Amino acid sequence: MRSGSESLEDERQFNPDITNLAADSLSRAIGNQNKENDSRNYDEEADYDSSSDDEDYEDDYDDDDYDYEDDYDDDDEEEVYRGERRAEFSDEKLTTQEIPVPEKILERCSFLGKLPHGIAVVGGVARSIAREIITGESEPIRDIDLINIVDENGNSEVDEDTLHKLSREYMPDDYAFDHGIGNDTLSRYFRTRDFTINQSLIMDGKLIISNFAYNDFQENIIRPTYFEHPYEGDEVRSRIFLKAIMMRSVLSLISDSIPLIEDMKLPRPSSIRSFDIALFLNKAMSRGAETARLFTSDLADWGIVSGEYSGRPVKLAKAVLKDVYAFDFHPSTDKRFRDIKECDDMNGYFAPPAMSQYYASDPTIRRAMAEYEDNSGAPINIGEDRLSGQYTEAEYEDINRSFTRRRRKDYFRH
Repeated sequence: MRSGSESLEDERQFNPDITNLAADSLSRAIGNQNKENDSRNYDEEADYDSSSDDEDYEDDYDDDDYDYEDDYDDDDEEEVYRGERRAEFSDEKLTTQEIPVPEKILERCSFLGKLPHGIAVVGGVARSIAREIITGESEPIRDIDLINIVDENGNSEVDEDTLHKLSREYMPDDYAFDHGIGNDTLSRYFRTRDFTINQSLIMDGKLIISNFAYNDFQENIIRPTYFEHPYEGDEVRSRIFLKAIMMRSVLSLISDSIPLIEDMKLPRPSSIRSFDIALFLNKAMSRGAETARLFTSDLADWGIVSGEYSGRPVKLAKAVLKDVYAFDFHPSTDKRFRDIKECDDMNGYFAPPAMSQYYASDPTIRRAMAEYEDNSGAPINIGEDRLSGQYTEAEYEDINRSFTRRRRKDYFRH
């Protein structure tokens, strides 16, 4: 990342006024939008922890249904600069291979053996297992994402009732918001990922992975796919770039090698929305203070935020909220999502037992969960960023109190 930022020195001439507010100059487009657009944007992103890819981590990070070509109007073809096609990553060069999942992983992730034929595990779980098989390292994951693999005519081996049952059991967060297990063909799935390392899935006890993903896992590279980014020299979308930075922050904590971001040009400052910064900052904070601190450091390294926010997630969160009306920072272990009694209106949201068992098998996650529980009621020093561990609900409440209540009251009054 840092070497990448140095190579783009000529392209990082940002407005110095950004020092007073991280996202101020970066989101003038949002500031000039009317309130109706702001409200609609939030409604579209309200379920910002419900991603099918990942990943995020993402989704944790998703956006895989995005059609790159929709950004261009055929009538404006000559007005849009496009570099050379990234032919080496085109569909014609994409191949896949199957690798049996080792027995030790199948034992640890016992839910894999309980899924019916045709149901594939994607997103963070697939990526984590693929990385472990190829490199010996394992990414931390937060939830399970499944898809139903159908044939090219749309025929499914799994009936609708079973799909609903599996969605409730393994994807309760998505299912609560009417986003259960979707259908996809193998060919379309591998063609439409956002990053090469997301071109992987687990099905029937096997890892199915693209040649691009296999190579980039080995080299620890975060690279957009041809589907997401077909032309060299073009900018990628703001959210994709921020997602790549967050992926790098996560991988930096678990990898012996330095994660590299390649084949991506830094977006224009005006195209980086404050909402997107808040979205991925919240995801980073949900993974713990160390990830969040790395994420803000990388944002500063790339010139996306001022250097005063480097390693200061809480300070950045409060600053970004000045520019985002309808957004709350919240922990991934939000108590509303942990107490079934409080979730009657959310179809009985609950953490899937399979995921809890997987968490319990990871010592890093066990330590983080223990620290979160031990410190959940501890007093905090307002204005200071913690160095490690999980952010408490009190810390999130302090961030949200800083601006949103007053701004929301004024916003909805008009």
